[in-house]
Order: sequence, then structure tokens, then C-alpha cells
Amino acid sequence: MISYCGIECLECESYLATQSGKFEELERVAKKLTKLYHTEVKPEYIICDGCRENARHSFFCSNLCKMRKCCIEKEIYSCIDCSDFPCTELQQELNLVPNAMENLLKIKK
Repeated sequence: MISYCGIECLECESYLATQSGKFEELERVAKKLTKLYHTEVKPEYIICDGCRENARHSFFCSNLCKMRKCCIEKEIYSCIDCSDFPCTELQQELNLVPNAMENLLKIKK
């Protein structure tokens, strides 16, 4: 499972914590993200079944992810299919998750 921006769900801590079914895992990841982003991240904010799934999405993916919203609005499979590739938002994500670009290139093939 690869997200619109190229992040592989099986490498995403929020996804893995959700799928573990253990609240302690959600708490651990939420604490890590709180430190990283200097804002309170509650465990319930990170519950995610994958951004392409018609299920639970994290607070960020549901409300703040511009890439997901853009791909859905443009009815494209991933960011690599966009005429604005790579946009500023995607480039910031790629800087944080370098293997996302590799995943996008695989999708393109």
C-alpha cells in the first residue's frame, strides 16, 4: 500500500500502530510526533488504515494533507501523475521521507 505522496503504509508508524490494535503503540507514536512537530498529538489523531482506504484516516490525512486532497480532486492515482509534480508540499514530504520518491517512480513505471 502506497499513499498518494509515495509513503509506503507498511513503513508508516501511525499505520503500524493502528494495525497493531494496541493503544500503547498509538500512545508511543503520538508522543514521538508531539516532540517532532512541537504540538500536542493525541493517540486518536493518528489512527489510520491507509489514505487510499475507505476507512479510518489520521487527523492530518483527513484534514491537512494537501497531497491527498489534490489527488482526489484531480482524480489522479498519485502525485507523480500531477502536472505540478513536484509541488512545494510534496517536496517538503520528500525531504522527510526520501524513499517516497522511489515509490512514486515505481508507480510511474
